[in-house]
Parts: sequence; C-alpha cells; structure tokens
Amino acid sequence: MILTEWLAVTAVAGFAIVSPGPGFAIVVKNSLTQGRQSGIATALGNACGDLVHIAFNLLGIGLLVASSPEVFELIKVAGSLYLFWLGCKGLFSKANTSEDASYASKGNGFQGFRDGLITTILNPKAFIFVFALFSVIVSTETPLHQKVFYGGWIGLLSLIWFTIVSLFFTDEKLRLKLRKNQHWLNRITGIILIFFALEMLFSSPLDLVQARQALVEG
Repeated sequence: MILTEWLAVTAVAGFAIVSPGPGFAIVVKNSLTQGRQSGIATALGNACGDLVHIAFNLLGIGLLVASSPEVFELIKVAGSLYLFWLGCKGLFSKANTSEDASYASKGNGFQGFRDGLITTILNPKAFIFVFALFSVIVSTETPLHQKVFYGGWIGLLSLIWFTIVSLFFTDEKLRLKLRKNQHWLNRITGIILIFFALEMLFSSPLDLVQARQALVEG
C-alpha cells in the first residue's frame, strides 16, 4: 500500500515537475544570464517553494485558501505581477559589448534563490497541484510522517530536475555558442515569463476543481 502510493506520488509529481512552467523559465533565465551558481540557487528556491506549498497543505492552510476565492485571487495577481516584472527585465535588456557577454549580469545565489522561491510560492498552479495531489493520490489514512516524507521527496525531485536544467544551460560549450546572441536569449526568456504571467492572471479558481478531477480520472 505504502509502496504503491509512493510510486503514484512519484509518477504524478515527476510529470508535473518536468512540465514547462514559470519555475522552468526562471531557472533557464537565471542560468543563461547570471551563471551556474545563480541557476542552481534558483533551482533550490523552486524546491523550497514546493515545500512551502506542501507545508501549507499539511497544516490545513491549503484547504482555507482553496475555499477562499479572494485569497486565491490575491496570490494569482501577486504572482502574475512578479513574473511580469521579471519578464520585462529580460525583454528590455540591452546587448552587452564586453568580451564575456554570456553572463551579462552575474547575480549572487541569494537573488537566484529569491526568484525561484517567490515564483513558486506565488504560482497558483503549484498550489492547485499540491492540493489535488494530497487530496486524491494520498489517502486520508496515510500517517502524517508518511505525508511529510512524500513532501520531502517531491522537494528533492524538484531540486534534482531543476539543477540538471541549470547544469545543461550553463555548459561551457553551449555558453560559447550562445555568447553572441545572449541579449536575444534574455528577451526571449523575458517574453516567455510575460506569457506565463498573463496565463496566470487569467486563470480561473475553477482550475482547482478541474485539477482534482483530472487526478481522479487519471
């Protein structure tokens, strides 16, 4: 029973984690523009953001948010504005004329961690997924310590995946190939972030019900 449930959690969470979204976009952006340290720090921020959603759910806060359209709307708008701001920074970035234009503005680990953490915490789809996962896949009879283990496992899967993404986009050979077009990559990732911001802004609280039904049917 426990093994079957763990495998189900792993499969569903793994699919959700590797699916492109705001978390993926921000890791790629920071990896390309600020380097490997910032990219991995962003991956850690994403994972910690997932853990925050899981903790909220286990503490019952997720149920309160799910039953309050006003709170859900506030989170959605805040997340949209943050992604829109990050996207605009990339979209209006200028070409760097220095010899090493690959990392136009080397950021520190804290900035990357902050970007990943805030992006994930303010992502209503991440909240919806965690709420649906622990409502449908995880049995109500599952002990709390087992649910905590699942939460830590999901956070670890997130960290591993986004770290791999960061390592790929900061590979030295790829970096040299992309050097001349760095500012265009910044703008492309900026546009992608703006797209996710608009998609988030116009998402509906009904997505919560739809996500739950999708998990049930799956």
